[in-house]
Amino acid sequence: MLFLFFMQVIVWWHAKNILEQSAAEGARAAAAADGGCTDAATAATSIATRIGGGWVRDLNVICTGGAVEGELVTVTVTASTPGFVLPGSLTVTAVANAPEESP
Repeated sequence: MLFLFFMQVIVWWHAKNILEQSAAEGARAAAAADGGCTDAATAATSIATRIGGGWVRDLNVICTGGAVEGELVTVTVTASTPGFVLPGSLTVTAVANAPEESP
């Protein structure tokens, strides 16, 4: 049981790192001078699915802000990862911010 617990922590931590990278990439894409929230979702989903594979499931990307130059764009990425100790899955969330660039 202890081994499964450690495996669960490792899988959760790995998924958290993947989602942090995808949220940061999404925030950069949305904050770019020619970017927007649609670009954030595309960039974040691409990174998470490419790196995470089957360890990242039920991906959800939420982007807010960025309507005005200098305003913070916030990208929240949520996904589930397989559970070993209990049946089902664990939810993992990561948030990244970036200032909106001028066009």
